[in-house]
Amino acid sequence: MKTKWVLLGAAIIGLALGQTSAMASDANGNHDTYIWVVGATTPSDTAIAPDGSTITMKGQGTLTAGPDNAASGGGTYSLSTGGSGTWTATGVLGFVSYGPAAPPLPSILFGGETKLNIRLSNGATGVLTIFCVLGSPPPSKEEGITVILGAAGQFTKQDGGNTIFIHS
Repeated sequence: MKTKWVLLGAAIIGLALGQTSAMASDANGNHDTYIWVVGATTPSDTAIAPDGSTITMKGQGTLTAGPDNAASGGGTYSLSTGGSGTWTATGVLGFVSYGPAAPPLPSILFGGETKLNIRLSNGATGVLTIFCVLGSPPPSKEEGITVILGAAGQFTKQDGGNTIFIHS
C-alpha cells in the first residue's frame, strides 16, 4: 500500500514538473519572474544606429511575464552623439524564454528576449530589447540589445555586450 502512494506521488510530481517545463518554454504560458541584467559580465552593452551612432547601456531590474506583466529597474546610458544619464524600465511588452543555460552554468540562468518600455532622463521614451542567447535561441538571434527611441534614434544592431535573465 505504501509503495502505491509513493508511486502516485511520484507520478503527480512528474506531471507537475512536466507542466512547468512546458510553460517555461511557451511564451504564452510563461508567467514567471526574472531578474534581467544588461552589461552582465562586460562594462555595458552597445547598439548601433544605421548612421553609425551608438547607445551604450548598463542596468538591471525585474520583469514578470504573462498577462500580469510588469517591469522595474533601470540603469545608465551614453549616446555617442552627446548626452548621457539614467534610464528607467516603465513596462514590459513581452518575454520569450529560450530555456535554461546548459551545464556547467546554473540552471537558474535563462536565455530569452524581452521588450521593455523605457524612459531616459533626457525625456526620450522608447523600447529596449534585450537578447540573451543561452538555452535554445533561434539561429538568427545574437547576444545584446537594441533600442528604438523614435525621433531620438533607432539603434537596431547589437554591438557586443553581455545580458542575462535569472529565474527568480
